[in-house]
This record gives sequence, C-alpha cells and structure tokens, in this order.
Amino acid sequence: MSRRKRIWFIGQCPPPMHGQSIYNERMASGLSQIGALIRLPLGGSTFGKIWRAILNPLLLLVGLRNGDIVYSSLPGQNGIWFFLPTALALRLRRIRFYTHHHSYRAIALGPLPALKLLGSLSDGYATHILLSEKMRDQYQALYRVNSRERFLCLPNAALFSHPTAAVPPRREGAPVAGHLSVITADKGAPYLLELWKDYIAQGGRGKLVLAGPIPDAELRHEVEVAVDRSDGRIRWLGPISGTKKQSFFEEIDLLILPTKLVDEADPLVLLEAYSAGAAVFAPDRGCIRSRLISDQWLMTMDLSSDLPSLHERMKDVVNARNHLPDQMHSHAQRLQNAAEDDAVSFLSEFDVTADEARAILRNMRS
Repeated sequence: MSRRKRIWFIGQCPPPMHGQSIYNERMASGLSQIGALIRLPLGGSTFGKIWRAILNPLLLLVGLRNGDIVYSSLPGQNGIWFFLPTALALRLRRIRFYTHHHSYRAIALGPLPALKLLGSLSDGYATHILLSEKMRDQYQALYRVNSRERFLCLPNAALFSHPTAAVPPRREGAPVAGHLSVITADKGAPYLLELWKDYIAQGGRGKLVLAGPIPDAELRHEVEVAVDRSDGRIRWLGPISGTKKQSFFEEIDLLILPTKLVDEADPLVLLEAYSAGAAVFAPDRGCIRSRLISDQWLMTMDLSSDLPSLHERMKDVVNARNHLPDQMHSHAQRLQNAAEDDAVSFLSEFDVTADEARAILRNMRS
C-alpha cells in the first residue's frame, strides 16, 4: 500500500461534538492510514463557515496536485450552500472527489435547490456516498444530472463496532421496553409517552426505560410528570454511556424508536440494541426499514395501529425469550458483515487490498 498519495479531508471534526463530527474523525483516522491527510475544516460558527467557504476553495485551487484524492463530508441543512464554492473549485481543477451524505433531509424534503446545484456545479466529478442501497437509489433518482456521477453505499455500522457477549444475556421477569436518544419531540418522545400510557391503560405488562438527555425544559417536565404518575412503570435514567449504556441494552427486551426527525438516516442505536439481543420497534424513516429484522417490527406512527402492534411485540419478546435474543444478535452480525463488505469496497477506491482495508477498519474501531 503506497503512502505517497495525498488525501484532502474536507469536513468538520470535533469541536463541536455531534454525531457527524464524531464520524468524520473516525473516517479521518482511517484515511490517514492510506495517505498524508490534509484537513480542511468547514467551520463551527457562522463566521467560521463563511470564512471556510472562501478559504477552502482557494487552498484547493492552488494546492491540488495530480493524483491527489479529495474526500468531503457534506454539511447539513443550509451548510450545503457554503460547500458549493468548494465543489466549483474541484470542477475547475478537474479533480474527482467523494462527497459523503449523512442526512436523509435531501430525500425526505427533496429535491432541494442546493443539492441540485451541487450536481450541476460538480459536472460529473462527484462520487456520492450514501448510507444504504435505498438511500443511494432515492438520491440518484432525485439529483443525478450527469452520467459520469457515481453513487456508492457505505452504512454507518462499517466504522463502528459494539462489543457484546457471544451469547446475549437472557431476560427474566416482566418485559422491558426502552428508548435511547437525545430525547426530543422530533425523536418521538411525546408520541412514545402517549403510546405507553394507552398500552398500560389496556392492561399491557412491563416497564419503559428512557435514557438520554432532554434539552427542552418543557419536554423534560412532561417526562418527569409521566415518571411520577407511572407507579414505577416508567424510568428516566438521564444521559448514559459506557457500562451503563451496555447495561441498558442488556436489560431491555424491545427498543422503541418512534423518530419523526427529518434528518434521521442510519441510527447506530438499532445495531447496538440488536447486538445485545434486544428487538427493535421503529418506523420507516431514513434507512431504518432496511435495518429491521422484518416488517413485523415496523411502526406506522399511528396510535390506532401502533398500539395493538406494541401489545403483540411485547408478547413476542416474552414468549420467545429462549431464542429471540440469539436471532437479534445474529441479525446484528449480518448487518455488521454487510457494512464491512461495503467499506472494503469503498476503501479499494484508494488502491488498498481487501486485507489492508479490513486492517484499516479494525484500527478505526479500536
């Protein structure tokens, strides 16, 4: 594997700390094993974004050399507009580049003008990286403007691993449902509380465990009131990580993720739940449907259908405790293996062998 190549890495790494910046840092660590990394951040503040929208294209125009590789992690929402001068600079230099899409907004609300313009400005020099086959096909249908554009698939699971026992722990007692996220209305917290209230009112068994921070004071009060009135049937753990997070997944039978988030794409929390032997109940948003073990576990986000479905799913996780955790764990392994195959295919674009690519992935996860 040659290390003489230069790789321009265009993307925001921490700070600030959020899901995409953490992913970017993980990707940067992998690409740095292939070549000499030149980092071009996108800016954290409004002023920083404007400054980088001017500076980055200039640095590329004067600094790019033949044989250089360019990887970009596309910013979200209005940040795409700040990226367009960079795409134009790459076109002017006739450099093919990778642009990694982390949000489903472009598809859920598409076609968006900024992304249509990105395709036009790129003039076929862009290789788009999407998070699932469905996302790839939908994005291509909405935004392809040039026959030279390329579209690849790289699931989030490829860069992350979730340590778990070879045999997932067996659950006992009343069933436990759980929800882990930054708890917001967009993540479906009010809907989940209403769903659970109706479930208990209809004689449903079990407990609900919520985990994660609640930034909104009004929603936090709503959750605290629900906990107080639940007679012990609802708990809120607050933010968790490390061993507490692993204990959460090993306690719950069913992860419920009623997300309404427009940007929701490929949440890793599903893989974490499956790895620990928990089932997942979630809607068809972003890449989620393609990650579920079957459509039997699909939410509709309509109480009239989700309520009877929740009763059935909670019965399923109890009645099948002897074998269901093993099935979920095996499904996690299938998802991880498929994601790693896609990652090996992606890294082969950088002239590395399959064995070298798998070694790079192991280092990225460590």
